[in-house]
Parts: sequence; structure tokens; C-alpha cells
Amino acid sequence: MNTTSNTTTAPNADLTRCDNDFSSDGMFLPVLYGFVFCIGLPASCLAMYGLYRHVKTENILPVFIMNLLLSDILQISTLPLWIDYYSQGHRWRFGKTSCTITGTLFYVSMFVSIGFLCCIALERYLAVSHPMWFQNPKRLTYTAMLCVGIWITFTFPALVYLYFTKDYPTSDLCFEDDYPDKKLAMFNLITMVMIFTPALILLVVLYSATRRSITKAVSIPDNEKKRINLLLAQVLLIFFLVFGPYLVICYVKNVLVILQEDICHFESKIFIYLQIAKGFLSLNSLLDPMLYIFVCKNVRKEMLASFQRLASLIDHRKTLQANQTAVTSTSKD
Repeated sequence: MNTTSNTTTAPNADLTRCDNDFSSDGMFLPVLYGFVFCIGLPASCLAMYGLYRHVKTENILPVFIMNLLLSDILQISTLPLWIDYYSQGHRWRFGKTSCTITGTLFYVSMFVSIGFLCCIALERYLAVSHPMWFQNPKRLTYTAMLCVGIWITFTFPALVYLYFTKDYPTSDLCFEDDYPDKKLAMFNLITMVMIFTPALILLVVLYSATRRSITKAVSIPDNEKKRINLLLAQVLLIFFLVFGPYLVICYVKNVLVILQEDICHFESKIFIYLQIAKGFLSLNSLLDPMLYIFVCKNVRKEMLASFQRLASLIDHRKTLQANQTAVTSTSKD
């Protein structure tokens, strides 16, 4: 692959491609994604299993966290393909269709995660400031409708991205806009302004309002106040740590694409930082399962019970296999 900051004119489109150093992230992203896959997948699955029982108690907070974890699992499921892609120097070897599906799942899960982080913060605010809302017998129905709406709404930006890039020249790249396109840059900026900026404002406002309400509340035990504050603090941490660096770099990059004619020299300098920030997007798959701790009061007891159920299922399966083997051996004799 090219490792210079020169430009290449695309033969099939009126666009100029920036030739970035695709070897610079060949070690960092595969290692990071491999670690996230090995730790994040079992952690998310165990948290999902533990939260399912809380949904049956008419509690809506686990519904939002389960959808958040589902988006994480979708993102994690794409990581093996991205590991191969980056280790091969940004060469996608699995066909255009699989690239479209994998890239769409990866970025939809990112947008959806932000939506459900806002829902979690909103639910905690309502629980503290407007507890009567939770007396509504249809609250689970409304919650389910809201979750479906978030999935549908936040799928739209990824589909529009596919529309803008459908005429790009065929290459080995997958979901990487190395062709400075002013229309695509304008869409990216509009998306950030309409999604990420309101999300940031909403999270900060809800965090501040919930803390003020908790301080005044006398009916909430101190340990419960602490759990709510820690939950909201982690939501803010996930937003700033996971999404913040990527959004800031993308914002600067897209502004320059619109204002300048040739940004390839600048893009070659920020390329590695953009890739590091992109790697940070996967860290939510490690941080989101920790939200389970703030939902379950007896988290250690419940996690131990989950491991015991899993161990009993494995033992039961081994017993069935042993019995089947014994029956097979007897029939042969």
C-alpha cells in the first residue's frame, strides 16, 4: 500500500484520493480489537443474561442497557473482519457486500449507543425527579416503542453515507472516505450537529439536574444515591472517552474539507490520530457491561449465580454426550 502523503486522481470519478500511511495502524487496531473481542463479548453476553430477569420486574432501565449491550455485541461481531482488514494494510478481502454490511453494523452500533446512553440518563432523571411517571402501566410498551424508534432513526446516517459513496472508484478500502468530498463532509457535519451536540447537551443537563434532585431527596437511601451518581458519571465518561476524540478529529477534518481545496497534507498528519480515536470507539464494549453493576444491588451474588448456571449447563451437556457415547459403544458391541 502507499505510504506517502501524495494525492492520486481517481480514474472513475472527479475525486482525488489521499494516499495515507496505511501501515501506521497495522499493529495497534488489530491488537486492540482482538482484546475487545475476547473480553467484551463474554462480558456483554453475561450482562445481557443477568439483566433479562430484571426486565420481568417491570423495570425499564434494564431495557435500555440491554439495547446498549445489543449494539455492543453487533459491533463486536464485526471486529474479526476489521482485524484482518487493518492487519492487511487496509485491504478488504471479503467482497463489497460484506464490507457494506460490516461497515453499516459498526457505525449504526456507534450511533445507537449514543441514543441509549441518553435514554439511560433520562430514565434516571425521571426516576428521581418525576417518580409518578413510573406508575404508568404502559411504560414498558412505550419503552419498547422508543427503542425501536432509536434503532430505525440512527440507521439512517449510515444509509446516507452509502448513498454518497456509491460512485466512489472500486478499491480495497472499506468505509473509509479517503476521497475529500465536500458534499459528504457537509453531511457529516450536519449529522454531528444534529446528533452528537444535542446528545452532549442532554447528558450534561440531565446529569446536573439529577444530582440536584438527589441532593434534595430525603426518601432515597444514601447507597442508592451513590449508585445513581456513579451510573450517570460512567455514562458521561463513556461519551467523552469513547466518542469524544473521534468526533473532535472528524469535525476538524470535515470543516477543512469544506473550506480548503487540498487537505491531503493535513490528513496525512492526523491519519494515525484518527485511527487511534476510531479504536477508542470499541472501548464502549468494555465499559457498557459495567453499567450492569449499577442496576443490580447484589451484583456479586447474581454474577456468581450466573456462573453456576452456566457451569451446570456445561456439566449437563457433558453428561448427555457421555451417555450418548456409552449408548453408541453398547450398540456396536
